[in-house]
Amino acid sequence: MEKTSSDNVEVEFSHSKQKSLSLKIKGARIFVIIALGMMAVINTVSAEPRYLVYYNSNAAPLLATADADYTHIIISFITLGPLVDGELTLLSPPEMVGQWSDVVKLKEAGKRVMISFGGGDMQADDYRVAIGREVELAKKISEFVKQRGLDGVDIDFEVSSALKIPTPAGAFDGASFLTALTQGLRDLLPQEYYLISHAPQPPYLDPLWHGGGYVKLLKQVGEKIDWIAVQYYNNPSFDTQPTRTVVGEGDAPFVTSYISIVEGRNGLVWPSDKLVVGKPVYKADAANGHLAPAAVARTIVEPLRKRYGDQFGGLMGWQFSTLTADHRYWNNEMAKSLGLKP
Repeated sequence: MEKTSSDNVEVEFSHSKQKSLSLKIKGARIFVIIALGMMAVINTVSAEPRYLVYYNSNAAPLLATADADYTHIIISFITLGPLVDGELTLLSPPEMVGQWSDVVKLKEAGKRVMISFGGGDMQADDYRVAIGREVELAKKISEFVKQRGLDGVDIDFEVSSALKIPTPAGAFDGASFLTALTQGLRDLLPQEYYLISHAPQPPYLDPLWHGGGYVKLLKQVGEKIDWIAVQYYNNPSFDTQPTRTVVGEGDAPFVTSYISIVEGRNGLVWPSDKLVVGKPVYKADAANGHLAPAAVARTIVEPLRKRYGDQFGGLMGWQFSTLTADHRYWNNEMAKSLGLKP
């Protein structure tokens, strides 16, 4: 866990050739392109919100997500490995050993399956090998996505020092790195077929937090990104009063709340249908920010759906399991509040 502070804000981070056909999934018509033996789904705008979950533990098998209500499964994390013959390498998530073949089964069950790059365990020194080599890194990640038949990539960058403006001495410019990486990924993973998402911490979207590095990033490559899922947890100054800090209603709503981001109070107007609320599924899944699942539905999802309707971007849970009542509620009941099931 990394802890940083500014004059007014304290932030903690932890997140330790071609044949076409059509079919219908949950009422939305999509087209599938079969190319070189791989399947890629053409992206379409859905009237239903996304319901995302990260798969980060072998406490339950990946295939168990097929029976849950999530629309998107994000496998985490691929990370940077050591250079081999001068080339960048990627390390695959160890919990996925013996499970990659199940990706096809999840897609057959109607899930979109992505891989997340980064995570809270990747520190500044782990990224330095790729600074200035973003095009090469994008090539490596895109090859990983295509080889495993995945639907896209999520970027979870949590090196807070690199997102400060101006860049501190000894740090690298994280916003420029992520901008170049996102552009490189989109060049290789066309938006018509592949998804790219980011998962920023709330302070990164606050200009009062060292300039809010993610605002700069989104202004430059926001159109290349399908959505951002804001991690409203492990940041006690930004997530402990959900009505103000997450939803953005009531007195003095936070600039990083959902409504404030959509309305551009941080200097960037961001579309509601591209904004996802992230919360921990279980109290042990995060240091703070957890709410009882019914409270997430009542105090966050329902007010935002009432305000934005079909333009509500969705909900993200960290992380998948079947072990506790909270996990099982997210797996099988939360979708009701999102309008994904009766």
